[in-house]
Amino acid sequence: DQFGQSVSLSGDGQTAMVGSTLHDVGANVNQGAAYVFARSGSDWTQEALLVSADGATNDRFGASVSFSGDGQLALVGAAQDDVGSNVDQGSAYVFGRSGSSWTQQMKLVAGDGASSDQFGVSVSLSGDGQTALVGGYLDDVGSNPEQGSAYVFARSGISWAQQAKLVAGDG
Repeated sequence: DQFGQSVSLSGDGQTAMVGSTLHDVGANVNQGAAYVFARSGSDWTQEALLVSADGATNDRFGASVSFSGDGQLALVGAAQDDVGSNVDQGSAYVFGRSGSSWTQQMKLVAGDGASSDQFGVSVSLSGDGQTALVGGYLDDVGSNPEQGSAYVFARSGISWAQQAKLVAGDG
């Protein structure tokens, strides 16, 4: 299952998330999953198994994981998610926590996404949970194949909007 492909701890160290990119979900081979664990003293128990609502075979959900500082938001990358007809474009999913329950809030995709970008191969969520950064390391930039890029998303309530695309000036 490649449990441990990616890991993240909440800022207070009370919640852990572990990506498992080859986890099978029903008949979907290698759809992927992310496990959430909660700490009580020195004991850790599994709190949730996160999977994407629109998951499919070979999405590799869990390629990257990140928490907000308080552990109330989770961001999970699915680097090989097919978006429309774009094979392996990739995506990232935002989950919100209420008590010990987790719900998918939104699916993030690059505004200019294309096949094989692998958007979601890396993710980071700011401590306050207001900003998400998602990497697409195989994104073609101009005439540069696989130069790579990163996308900034800003949060408003439970909605997210792409704010910027970051590329290396000397790529």
